[in-house]
Order: sequence, then structure tokens, then C-alpha cells
Amino acid sequence: MLINALCEYADKSAASGDAGVPEGFSEQKVHFRVILSADGDMTGILDIRYENEVPQKNGKIKIIREPEKAVLPARTQKTTIDPNIIEHRPLYIFGLNYENNTFTPDDKTNKARKSHDAFVKHELEFFEDIDSELCNAYRAFLEKWIPENEVDNSVLKQLGADYKTSYFTFGFADGRKLEEDEAFLKKYSEYLTGQKEEKAPVPDNEVVCAITGEKGIPAMIHDKIKFPGGLSSGCVLVGMKESAYESYGKTQSFNSNISEAAMKKYTATLNKLLADSNHRVMINDLVIMYFAMKKDDTAECDFMTSMLSGALGNEDKETEAALSEAGKFAASGRHYNMGEPDKNVMFYVVGMTPNSSRICQKFLYRDRFGVIADNLEQHQKDLRISEEQKKQISFSWIAKELVSPKSSDKNIPPPLMSAIMLAALNGSEYPRDLLETVIRRVKTDSDEEKNSFIKLNDTRAGIIKACLNRKTRIRENKEEFTMSLNTENKDPAYLCGRLFAVYEKIQQDASGGGLNRTIKDAYYSSACSTPSIIMPKLDKLSQNHIRKLTDGAKVYYSKLISEIMDKLEGKFPRTMTLDDQGSFIIGYYQQNKALYTPKNDGKEE
Repeated sequence: MLINALCEYADKSAASGDAGVPEGFSEQKVHFRVILSADGDMTGILDIRYENEVPQKNGKIKIIREPEKAVLPARTQKTTIDPNIIEHRPLYIFGLNYENNTFTPDDKTNKARKSHDAFVKHELEFFEDIDSELCNAYRAFLEKWIPENEVDNSVLKQLGADYKTSYFTFGFADGRKLEEDEAFLKKYSEYLTGQKEEKAPVPDNEVVCAITGEKGIPAMIHDKIKFPGGLSSGCVLVGMKESAYESYGKTQSFNSNISEAAMKKYTATLNKLLADSNHRVMINDLVIMYFAMKKDDTAECDFMTSMLSGALGNEDKETEAALSEAGKFAASGRHYNMGEPDKNVMFYVVGMTPNSSRICQKFLYRDRFGVIADNLEQHQKDLRISEEQKKQISFSWIAKELVSPKSSDKNIPPPLMSAIMLAALNGSEYPRDLLETVIRRVKTDSDEEKNSFIKLNDTRAGIIKACLNRKTRIRENKEEFTMSLNTENKDPAYLCGRLFAVYEKIQQDASGGGLNRTIKDAYYSSACSTPSIIMPKLDKLSQNHIRKLTDGAKVYYSKLISEIMDKLEGKFPRTMTLDDQGSFIIGYYQQNKALYTPKNDGKEE
């Protein structure tokens, strides 16, 4: 389904005039252009990077030098020594390693010399009969350049450490580029035609392509994908390397029945989308890619990028504003950003992770864009724990709250993140693991002096509320929890949570707020699991604390405790299910919020 969608998206882009990279070529990041003289001497190296302003979380702007993208002959997919036509890698071009601030052609495996020799031989053969000023200069450079004689080359030394991490192309000082030379392009076109003829379908090997429905030769090896977090050499989406994956006597990717043309189309499209920050975000190890089936999907992808990415907080006002605007669009259907999203267009969201040299597809979701936008807005409503809460909660922030702040590993399992995403996208129940994980964090994490909202904060409480409310809404067509304290809620677990918050507030008031360890630190987890054991102890302890309060406070708290105990009928649950523990936490959170919220009726608390 994904490959078919990618091919369809490529056709939509081509119809809009965005033909993309021509067949037989590929986009390659290039940092520098080697300037040649007519005699083939390297007269300089031109820095062709451009400055890009990147906003930082502290509100400042960081200037980053980004490489240009050049359209070069298709790059090799092999990891062994294998030169390209018009090479871009410095080890091949110059045959030199850069170590300890010096250039040397020597290394343990002799790779630099072997790479350069293979490159020179390959290029001289290809450019042998091409007659143009620039191609002749390039050929002369290949013949003149001897790595061991260039270890002190003044032009290369100016690059310093950038040499190792940069890519190069060739040209003249007047702006002419080797990859755009007419004589070269004519020769390369003839070369591609010859390659096609060599790969002409063999009648016995023809299949009906699973994507196009046309007869053709299947792609034996699929092109590699530059996947975020994957191998630097690239990953494959389709590949049968082991015999265990073969069937019907067909080897390698002949099993997939995907034609060479369809393979080239989907791999090029996938590489293009993954390289575009407006078509994908990363949440830990999970890469979320998305696109709409239309000529220009900028507006839809702007919305999705805002809803999926970013971290909320005072340090990231731009992300917060973008999320807020995206939420307003979903709720009202108004104009969003620079374009007008089409609510009826088919929209795809794909979750993927790298798995060794392969890409593992975790999920693929498709629906009309308007349905997805509405579901994401409902997702935000479910996460809202109070009427005052206006901030939208990104998926990145949800992931952050599922990990202990003291843990060195901040990643959560991709299957869990995928399940959360799918629940939000299609409006279904959240995964049980989400509720279990956030409750475990609330019970085991500890607040700190400088941060009293580690254990339980708006986001964690909102996640618990969302899990429980969505479950009851879908299964029973009702919602259990309101935005604020519900004094009419008679659920024993919710009441126990409320009571615990009251006991804690009494202790704080009696001590003047100077305690190093409160009942929350000592008993919260136990009370959440087995209230019948803990709550009677806390009730007895609270009576000692109440004696230290003012008369007005004594009356207020005694009345509040009696009100809650009456609904409990004097009985505390022996044990709590996972849902009960969630109810306990919500009851505690909302009662605690109410106790610390100033009242306007003039009554003493």
C-alpha cells in the first residue's frame, strides 16, 4: 500500500510541473566546487554552502551553513569501492585521508589509494571521447593529480577538518558546472539508453507489476533510502537477502513483483519526502512521514508538522503558537498558514524505524484530511485537564512524560509510540500500555525542590484522563471525568484520591509548609494501589494535624473529609485495578488543584 501511494504521489507531483529528479540522476548534497583551469589544474575550491537561520529553544537564531543540492548521475548503492560518474566523495577524488591536521594517502587498508585509482580509471574510460572545454579540463585533472604529491596542497589545507565531512563537484570559475555540460549530458543520455537495452525484459522473467499492472522485468535490487537514524550507506524498504524469505523459486527482490520503473519512482519519492522537514518529524527513533494526494500539499503538511512536532514550554513560544493555530483550524476549518487545506483530500501518515540495513514500517494510516484534523483536535481536547489549560500537547511532549527525568535512555518503544499515534489519528482507544506507563511514572518518580511537578503535572494527569474518558466514551457512550473537580462523582477510587489530597493539604497547613517529606512522598504509591491499608492510617494521622489548625480551618477540613467519607460509606477499596489507579490520580489532582485555587466567596479555607 505504501509503495503504491508513493508512486501515486510521484505522479501527482509530476502533473503539477514538479517533475523531480530525472531518471538516471539523483540529488546529492554538495558543499564545495573544485575550480579547474583549462589545463586541469585546481586553482581553488569554492564554498557553495548557503546560510540558514534556525530558531533555537532559547529564542535565539543560530546560523547554519547548509550544502547545496546538485543533480548528479545516479549514485552507487554499493558499500564496497565503487566510483560514481562525476564523483562527490573526497576520498575518491583526492585519494587523501585527513588525520591529525595532515593529509596522507596512507591508511591501514589502503582504501584511499584503491578508491582514487578506481575513480580515475572509471572516469577516464567514461570521458575518453567527450570533447568539450570543461570535460577536457576534468580529464586533465584526473591525469595530473597524484595524491602523494598533494599532501601539502595549499588549497586543500584551507578546508581543514571540513574536508572529511564535505562533498565536491567540479566546474570553471565563470560558473560552468561539469554536471551541466552539454557534451557530458549527451554522452550520459546515450549511456543510460545502453543500460536500458542491456536490462531489456527477458520473456521468461517478465511479470505483471504489482504497482502499475503492466508487464515488465521486476527490480532485482531496490535502491537504498537515506533514512534518518539508519545506516549512512542507506536502507532498503524492500529486500529479500536470506533464502528464508524466498518463495516460488524466485530469488532476491524478484519475489516482490515490482517493476524497475516503479521501484525507481517509489525510492526517489521516499528519499525526497524523508529529506523534507515539512513532510516528516522524528519522535525518538520513530520517523513519522506524511503527505496528501494532491499537486501541492504544503498547507496540509504545515498543519501536520505543527500538530506532531515540537516541545512545549516557556522556552518554545513559536511551537506553542503554531500548535495553537493548528488546533484552531481543526476546530473551525478556517484558513491555516499560507494555503487552504483541502479537507476532502486523501492524507497518508506513515510510521517507520530503521532496522539494521532495512526500514521497518510500524504503521500506515490513510483517511480524508478533514477526518484526521478533527481526530487530532479531539485528541487535544481529551488531553486537556482543565478549562484554563490552553496549550496544545505535542506527541514529543507526551513521549517525554513517559520517561523518568533521571533516566539516561529517553526513548520509548516505537510500538507504543505508534499505537498512541494511531489512536489519535483514527479516534480509537489509547493503548493500555500508555495508561500503565504514565501511572507507573506517577507512582515511582519523585518531585524535586526546584521542580515540584515531576511526579504529577498537567500533561500526565491529562494523559490519564484521556485514556479513561476515551475508553468509557467509546464503550459506554459517556465520560467519567470533567475538566474540574466533580464533587458528585461517587467512584471509590476517585474519592480516595480526593481524600489523599485533603490529608496532604492538612499536613502542609499544620507544618507551615516546611516539611522535607510529606505523606505524598511516603504513601502515595501504596495508597494508589491498596487504599484499605493506607488510608485509615492517614485518616488517623490527619486528626493529629487538624488539632494544630485554626478553628475555621478545622471546621472546613472536617466538613470536607466527612463529605467524602459519606460517599465512600466508610469503606476503602482493598485493591485497585489499573483504571482505578487512574481514577485515584485524577481525583487527587483535581482536589489538589481546587484546594490551592483561591476562592472568591470570602470563606476561610
